[in-house]
Amino acid sequence: VNAGRREADQDAVQELADSIAELGLINPITVDQDYTLIAGLHRLEAAKQLGWTEIECTVSRLGGLLAELAEIDENFVRKDLSDDEFRELLLQRKEIYESLHPETRRGMRNGQTSKTADSAFLETKSFVQDTAEKLGKAPRTIEVEVQTAKNLTPAAKEIIRMADTKINKTSALKLSRLSPEQQKEAAAQLVTGEIHSVDEYHSA
Repeated sequence: VNAGRREADQDAVQELADSIAELGLINPITVDQDYTLIAGLHRLEAAKQLGWTEIECTVSRLGGLLAELAEIDENFVRKDLSDDEFRELLLQRKEIYESLHPETRRGMRNGQTSKTADSAFLETKSFVQDTAEKLGKAPRTIEVEVQTAKNLTPAAKEIIRMADTKINKTSALKLSRLSPEQQKEAAAQLVTGEIHSVDEYHSA
């Protein structure tokens, strides 16, 4: 299992362990050709909890960026993802997806026409289309979340991440539209309760 991968949710692991004990492993985990986990961390942890020393796996030919994309897509199904973690995953997915499909980057298609582009080029979905379909969300939602993650400064993200107070999507979007220094100040004022919305922000 790659270092830095999100830890498994123990409640979900317990549920899976109970299910596997009763029904067996229905879906094998997925690994790459070096046996590095791509998908199935919770199933793997559940099997360990049951005392298994072996587990059935599918060895995928996916490698490099494709494996990273598959791992990110699996993380999206985690029920405990915070809003900021969700946005960061979207940003990572966009970077990888557009590295794999550079022709889908904004502006690339505008330089092509149906006469010069091959069918594969024209059929490749944009990042927003592909992600919206996979996650069952509106394309506009994906666009806004990615833009928020892209524009928020590291300092503002850290304040949001460390805060006990949940900063909702609307507030995060409004924060992302401020200047870097204002983002830091406004985020700090939000988490301390000095203000209740970004609209109330005032420079210190």
